[in-house]
Amino acid sequence: MNKFITQKIGALAGFSDEILKILASFDADVSDVRLALQISKNAPLADKILDLAFCGLSKFSAEGLARQNFTAANGRCDLQGAEPVKSIGCGLQDAADEWRQNECTSSEQKGADLAGRGDSLKFNHSNDANDANCSDENFKFNPSQVASDTQRQNQHAAARADCALGSSISTQAAQTQQQEREQEQGQAQQQKQEQEWGRAQEQGREQGAATLKTLKLQRAFELYGREQMRAFFLFAVFDAMLKPSLQAYRIDREKLTQVSLLRNLLMFSWIKSYPQIEQSILSSVILVEFGRVFIDEQVCAAGKAEEFYHAIKGSIFPQDFTDVEMEFSGTNRESVSHALFAHFGLEQIAQDALYSNAPDDAPFENKSRYAMLKIAKTAVNIYHHFDELSIDNALNLLVEFGFEQEAFLEAKGEISI
Repeated sequence: MNKFITQKIGALAGFSDEILKILASFDADVSDVRLALQISKNAPLADKILDLAFCGLSKFSAEGLARQNFTAANGRCDLQGAEPVKSIGCGLQDAADEWRQNECTSSEQKGADLAGRGDSLKFNHSNDANDANCSDENFKFNPSQVASDTQRQNQHAAARADCALGSSISTQAAQTQQQEREQEQGQAQQQKQEQEWGRAQEQGREQGAATLKTLKLQRAFELYGREQMRAFFLFAVFDAMLKPSLQAYRIDREKLTQVSLLRNLLMFSWIKSYPQIEQSILSSVILVEFGRVFIDEQVCAAGKAEEFYHAIKGSIFPQDFTDVEMEFSGTNRESVSHALFAHFGLEQIAQDALYSNAPDDAPFENKSRYAMLKIAKTAVNIYHHFDELSIDNALNLLVEFGFEQEAFLEAKGEISI
């Protein structure tokens, strides 16, 4: 393998502790429920796995019941997931009702206070009137003092009126200031409660979504099994890490995902007829295309993307692709994939990738495994998916390696494209 690609792979950081723990859980005696919970904590990976799971079920034309079961499971997930959400929602509603009740009580209390102040003012007015009446009743009509007494009384009345007016203005100003302070405090308290309510709602939605995601992952484990879910998990990990976009091949990230998944689903159905084949092959068959990422990068860096595409677009057999890749990069995707997965300690997948194009060179005990990988790669490659030419070539390989054509065609018939 050339220096350019060796350096690129060597520069990749290892798996995070989170990924390593999940991979260890796949191998350990950990329940599927526990695994689903672990995976759901990484939302992007969980979403990618569920996308693969849903897309996979939509491809099984002959397994409508499984698809219906998954849909029914989603319904159950919604119902089960709705309970904690409902509880959280009820809690929020109770908080809102309490908040509104407090606001009403506060408003009623303010109204009562103002009404009390009004009665007090009326009472003071009455007292002033009574005082005036008492003064009038005690007034003695002395003709000699009428003018002077009347003048003094007018002066006293004016003074009392001035005092009463000043006191009234001061009282009203103080009341207005107090009302403004209370209004500001009420608005601040209302704003604070609304913010707390919003945070509680957001937390409730997040908890509900996480619960629903975990339940969907559990159902996916039930439908696909542990090894297929491991394959989906590893694909999601490398897809997020490498973000593959094969410009020189003119294959985007979504297309590469579709090709890898379609090939994986073929193997998923096909190996049911061969129980002696370990199901770990499901991870290998979905991952082998990631080796192209580094070849593509080298070709583009050399400015040969256009020339490369015109040379490789007519490839049908796995060896056809290898020949073009060797011409432009000095290596092939099988060797690159071997180095990539060995770098991450995935030795079985690394070996599968290395011999997936040359089963005759592999140890005899694993020859059937590598032959199945080559046949799957022939039936579904990046440019040909179950078309007449690719199927004819796959059928020829079945005969060459001693596999039954009927089992393969039955597996292929279960998948729609």
